[in-house]
Amino acid sequence: MDVKELVLQRNGFSDFNPVQREAIERGVVEGKNVVVASPTASGKTVVAELAMVSQVLRGRKALYTSPLRALASEHYREFKRKYPEFRTALSIGDYDSKDAHLKKYDVIFTTYEKLDSLIRHRAPWLPDVGVLVVDEVHMLDSDRGPTLEVLLTRLRKYEFQVVALSATIPNAEEIAGWLDAELVVSNWRPVDLIEGVYFAGKVRFNTGEEVEFGEEEELVRDALRKGKGVLIFTPTRRSAMSRARKLRKVVEPYISSRRGLRTIAERVLNALESPTSQCRELAEDILHGVAFHHAGLVQRQREAVEEGFRSGRIKVVVATPTLAAGVNLPAFRVIISSVRRSEGFYAKEIPVREYKQMAGRAGRPRYDERGEAIIIARSERDAEHFYEKYVMGQPEEVLSRLSSYRAIRFHTLGLIADRTVRSWEDLVDFFTGTFFFYQNAELSSLLDLLESAVNELEVWEMVEEFSPTRLGSRVASLYIDPETGHAFHEFARHPKIGEFPVLFLIASSVELYPYLPVTRREEMDLLVEAEERKEELPISFEAALDDIHFLNKFKLALLLEKWVNEADEEEILKDFGVSPGILRGILTISEWLAYSLSEIARLTGSGTLSIYAKKMEERIRHGVKEELLPLVQLKGIGRKRARKLYSGGITSPEKIKKTDPVELARILGPKVALNILQQLKVKVGEEVRREIRKLSPAEQTTLEVFVDGAPRDTEE
Repeated sequence: MDVKELVLQRNGFSDFNPVQREAIERGVVEGKNVVVASPTASGKTVVAELAMVSQVLRGRKALYTSPLRALASEHYREFKRKYPEFRTALSIGDYDSKDAHLKKYDVIFTTYEKLDSLIRHRAPWLPDVGVLVVDEVHMLDSDRGPTLEVLLTRLRKYEFQVVALSATIPNAEEIAGWLDAELVVSNWRPVDLIEGVYFAGKVRFNTGEEVEFGEEEELVRDALRKGKGVLIFTPTRRSAMSRARKLRKVVEPYISSRRGLRTIAERVLNALESPTSQCRELAEDILHGVAFHHAGLVQRQREAVEEGFRSGRIKVVVATPTLAAGVNLPAFRVIISSVRRSEGFYAKEIPVREYKQMAGRAGRPRYDERGEAIIIARSERDAEHFYEKYVMGQPEEVLSRLSSYRAIRFHTLGLIADRTVRSWEDLVDFFTGTFFFYQNAELSSLLDLLESAVNELEVWEMVEEFSPTRLGSRVASLYIDPETGHAFHEFARHPKIGEFPVLFLIASSVELYPYLPVTRREEMDLLVEAEERKEELPISFEAALDDIHFLNKFKLALLLEKWVNEADEEEILKDFGVSPGILRGILTISEWLAYSLSEIARLTGSGTLSIYAKKMEERIRHGVKEELLPLVQLKGIGRKRARKLYSGGITSPEKIKKTDPVELARILGPKVALNILQQLKVKVGEEVRREIRKLSPAEQTTLEVFVDGAPRDTEE
């Protein structure tokens, strides 16, 4: 079957839309580089599919890279559903691997950072790639921009097809020029987007209409009366939760059935080992047909909310702006509650590009004739200003962020370590091929940054005459910042082995920046505790006080200490002012840093520290004391169940095998006990199974229990 016919068939289309047709005319199926700059929901993903399918049918691999794990995962699931005949893989974890197994896959979905890591590890299958699809290429102008820019500069040596997808930006031609690509620019959308500003009960739309709504909540009610969904963007996690809570009474009258909502609420409650107050609040919101969505949720909770909204069961989602650049979650009406963000003591207006990303979520193809994006203004002056700047304005140009010294140093080590660069001339030549140089063509400032980076890497014993040392190679392959690698190397030379010194070292890493905030009220208490524990610090107390972030790092180390000593998760969240999703993020990074410390200690010859750090990696992963490590290796045994077993004298998998199955079921519950026994290959007779099944399940978290405000512990 012809590539175009296959893609049409799998998407259920009779014909391609204008954006897709132009991409075809520009040669996307024939293997030409193409940059597509068009609005959200204009069908850019189908353009990517055309390139990917055509290359796979030619016997080449297709590589799709995104800025976010959630985005990579969503595209992976969607592509696999449409094209089950292709071998499709998702690679978003473990930065210390070549992922050689990916050689047998046709299509690979990944993130910018993971792909950069694969290049550093010289993944053997990279020469087999026929096309690289870069999602959200306008992210060049973001914190992730330097990685994407260096990644694209590196990959151009492979001479495979590049298809870059972008939101509408004024200088798309500049990106296309840098990538030697054909350019497709379009403002076409399958659903018309109407933008406006709400003030004093009225919305002024860019169609010339002025519509009377009355109170602000009527913007939500009006959409719900029409059977439509609403997406509200608020600037902070706290405001998202507060707004969702206030909307419960507004949304509830429009719920036709609670059955589906109860299922979603149960998923939210059981996403964590021990449901928290945030879990309970989200579950209660969902029962009223509304939900909040922010980085403080764990992945399973975000997915439950997204699926609930897409299905129409959840009517309103209140989200922070991270959702706008993430998953595909369209709504009939998008309400932007504020276009200002707090930065220190000041409130700063967001870029027009960020507003357009949020507004672009308005309008659901095949469901709506038009989508509406509405900014809330609090004064007449703001209403006029917002209308001119955002509704009628154009997004800012995309500018390279590669002028950051930390980014230059990080990527310079990577380039030297994988032998892409072997001399000063090579290094300069590489960076003159970047988007930064393409935009600026100014060598002096770039040369200064490169020279400083190389000098520092030499002082840190990672580079020697443009060759990587063993330390430099390992730091680059671990994908940690050279500054972190240097700190770990110095610690390994003169180790201070102990729980808090190691945790403080990890907590001080730049990978965990921005560190936990410290309030004025907390400062004195933390300072007193730090002085009391100064002997446990890996640096002198005087040197620590010279660091403006010392108390933030100390607080983060205390959080990690509580976690690995089995403090209750709800208690940690409350005491340290974090949410479950943020805690999970901290723990994931800290676990990787502990692994990296173990590897660098081994390289340095400090075997004792290497073993200690490896155990700390496991303790951070599971949140347990060392004595529970043998038990938590079993699937289904988390920190709470492991502690129950240990307290009952069942301290290892071998002792579980010797325990009466019925007694084990009384401790863990029938289902979990039978699962554990199966893992350990313990045969359980039918008579014993019947006896086990008669037992009541161990403590379950039910919706009734939680909504009534009486939480219990549970484990998946």
